[in-house]
Amino acid sequence: MKLYIYTLFILIIFSCENKAQTKNEDFFSYETSKFRGTRKIVDLHARFSECGEWGGHEENILITTRKDENFHLYYEKYSVNCDSMVLVEDSIGTYNEPFNKLVDSCTIIMTETHKSAIIRFAHNLLSSKFREEFSGHAGDSFYFKKHEGFSGNGFIIDFYGFDNKILKDYKQLISELNLPISEVKNNNERYKD
Repeated sequence: MKLYIYTLFILIIFSCENKAQTKNEDFFSYETSKFRGTRKIVDLHARFSECGEWGGHEENILITTRKDENFHLYYEKYSVNCDSMVLVEDSIGTYNEPFNKLVDSCTIIMTETHKSAIIRFAHNLLSSKFREEFSGHAGDSFYFKKHEGFSGNGFIIDFYGFDNKILKDYKQLISELNLPISEVKNNNERYKD
């Protein structure tokens, strides 16, 4: 009986020490916000597949610091017309994609709630990489880039496919940031609730 109590006591002590040693990773650090100029912190690009293999509407979030020592979030939302294709030429070659038109944009000064929402989405996006399956030529795309800077090295998380959970996570992010929410329509059976 004494052995059981001692074992339980030791487990409680070590579990408390482990919790106390847990480091909260945060790329919205105080040192980053003290930079005396505009500096990119995060790029988040989402592209949906309303037009099948040709893509769909896009949404972009850019987070920067500025001289005022605040984090600023710039948001762009594009609409798509699947019946109006444009020819695009890039380093890969030429291809057609649907015409996207800027329909909304805004800039906000980020609060702690906004920062937490961005960090939570980055964690959810990383988790989605473990569920990612080959989706063929059509799928939603989420691209998250943390730029290198005062708060360490940069990283990229890039997801492509159909994943209802990451779509819900993205809609929750947009809602928590108080940005305009898009209705994403997709005919893929795997995508339906």
